[in-house]
Amino acid sequence: MQAKLEHDETRAYVKSVAMKYVRNETDAEDVTQDALLLAYRYRDSFRGDSRYSTWLYRVTATAALMFLRKQRRTAREVPSSGTLDDDGAPMIEAQPSAADLRGEVIARAELGHVAAAVAALGAKYPAVFWKRYGEGRTETEISRDLGISVAAVKTRAFRGRQAALKTAAG
Repeated sequence: MQAKLEHDETRAYVKSVAMKYVRNETDAEDVTQDALLLAYRYRDSFRGDSRYSTWLYRVTATAALMFLRKQRRTAREVPSSGTLDDDGAPMIEAQPSAADLRGEVIARAELGHVAAAVAALGAKYPAVFWKRYGEGRTETEISRDLGISVAAVKTRAFRGRQAALKTAAG
């Protein structure tokens, strides 16, 4: 009975620390679970130089920060294959219905203009642009495939997108 009470108190403490970082009940539960697993896995690393609650606070804070970092990274890398982009603008769609021949011709012409605008930026832009916005690949995947940094992928994708939007608007 005493062990169950201590476990419940420990879980409540860890959850309260997690809530300070993530500020969301569901996410705090996830962080609490991760922190308790980490604390159990690395329990031998607790040397007793500080109070157990201090060590557990650090483990929980680390788990919460890792959770937030993963969330930010995932949010930035959601594939762009939906109908709206991050700004709420329509994505470049190249697949009208097969019955709509006029729409298909217009879409192909627009796609040709977009391809020309992106190609005009330089040889290094089209591969990144089409992988990102045509295939919906993440920046990390593109970086790995092309052997360039994620920062270079972001820059090239952004510049290609700007050129495509100028073409679509003009």
